[in-house]
Amino acid sequence: MLSESLIRELKIQKILPVLNTSEINGDINRLDLFLSQNDYIKNVEITLRNINSLKIAIELKKRFTEITFGLGSILSLDDYKRGFDAGFSFFVSPGTVQEIVKNKKENYIPGAETVSEFMHLYSNNYKIIKFFPSNLVGGEKKLISIQNILKNVYFIPTGGIDMKNYETYLSLKNVLCVGMSKFDE
Repeated sequence: MLSESLIRELKIQKILPVLNTSEINGDINRLDLFLSQNDYIKNVEITLRNINSLKIAIELKKRFTEITFGLGSILSLDDYKRGFDAGFSFFVSPGTVQEIVKNKKENYIPGAETVSEFMHLYSNNYKIIKFFPSNLVGGEKKLISIQNILKNVYFIPTGGIDMKNYETYLSLKNVLCVGMSKFDE
């Protein structure tokens, strides 16, 4: 479950930049340029896709102290614990890590793509869900079709979201914000 303050910030922010780390200097430059042009951004997700991603994420967190950083690509409870111990504020998975759900860890955003998964998460008190990979599993049409069924569930669609289509998602009443790795194009 997410804190109310993070939910408010993401709703205002509309875009959750997703930084796929590659190399510290390039990541610093990319993030610095983007943030200098978008001073309303207060939250950024850094994915753990490379062997050195956590180390880079820790360095970025030290450098950009005005930003709240979360970790993405959380695949296990151990990933969550390492990130929590390193002081990260929220945690995002491409799917659902049942062990995290079962232990009701704070500020966890599970990922899902089917209505059954959405219902399972909702029955476990998750009202904010990452919809991934949104572009491959129905996109905005799927979210439109379920918005009157799952009325208290809000989504963060991610996967294939870019500057050309993000506003379509943001116009939906069941979208909290969009996750974008192509946020600076």
